Amino acid sequence: MTQSEPGSMAMERRTQARIDLRIPVELTIPGQNAPVRAVTRDLSWGGALLHLADCPPNDVDILVLSLPWRRGKSIRARARLLRARPHDEGGYLAAVRFISLSPRSQSRLERLLRMLYPSDPTTEASGRNALFRELEVTVCDTEELRQKLLQILEGHYTVTVFEAYQVGQSISLSITGTFDLPSIRLRARVSKVRKSEVKGFDWAELYTLSLEFEHPSNTIRTFVDLVLNRLSDTEDESSVFSYLEGAPDWLRSVAAATARSSASAQSTEAAGRDEIRSCLESEFPDAIARLVAGWGHVADFEMVFSSLVLSRNDLPDAWSREAWEELEMLQSVHDCAYGVSTHRLSLLKGGRL
Repeated sequence: MTQSEPGSMAMERRTQARIDLRIPVELTIPGQNAPVRAVTRDLSWGGALLHLADCPPNDVDILVLSLPWRRGKSIRARARLLRARPHDEGGYLAAVRFISLSPRSQSRLERLLRMLYPSDPTTEASGRNALFRELEVTVCDTEELRQKLLQILEGHYTVTVFEAYQVGQSISLSITGTFDLPSIRLRARVSKVRKSEVKGFDWAELYTLSLEFEHPSNTIRTFVDLVLNRLSDTEDESSVFSYLEGAPDWLRSVAAATARSSASAQSTEAAGRDEIRSCLESEFPDAIARLVAGWGHVADFEMVFSSLVLSRNDLPDAWSREAWEELEMLQSVHDCAYGVSTHRLSLLKGGRL
């Protein structure tokens, strides 16, 4: 039975909420033709505790975990088997840690966790029992963002922070630019932590983190190449969304995820952005909130969108021309990213083709 990294799961318990959950999952184990069935005992951002009928082979290190999502889709994650032990009620308990998810699977995992564990501002603000720990880095200009992207392209990232992190801790890294720059959110793991000294900050304890990314390397490369190629377009007023054109589905999922940032982060930036907020943001924030809730899922988005443009119960008396054009643009972005259902026939009447 695997006994590697004995303190890893204990550390994850302290930094991430572990949710009691019983759902059937499948494990793809190297050397076995048929998938192995298991049932989760708990689930978190970083991994899962599984109940299996039989003990995993002694030589198993990496496996693929598949959790059901909906309509035949799944959340797939490469995972490392940390340990397995006999269970008092029969079978075996196996602890696995996620080491690589596609951004699409990551987006689904986050949504599942948030549905199971609604946010509590009190506990999240203190960092206790949060679903995951977030690290936000702000960039001020295109060149600074380009340098960070080039570092990410090499498969790692280094940043100096004011708080200590644990080696092996899985976090959400957000690199947020000014309004005309794309925001980036990636799943990362802390590989090294060292104390640092920076001139002018003698009064504070500083730590330099080395991060590695928990996404397939080919998707990281595709993502970075695409954003680097699009950075030159950011001087165009339409560039906030133009860099999404022609992008793979998973990139749009990552970009859309930035809209779900915490209320405190939004309020901090609000004062400096009032003059450049879109019409929908300024005049119809409830509409934005509803569209974000359905974003990334064709049926949900179409239901929300149809309700907004066709309902007569909870709409403003009239959409302004600017708001109407922004609704059309958001629908176009969603159609390109996630597809269109067969029953939609025309623009702004349940959707466009």
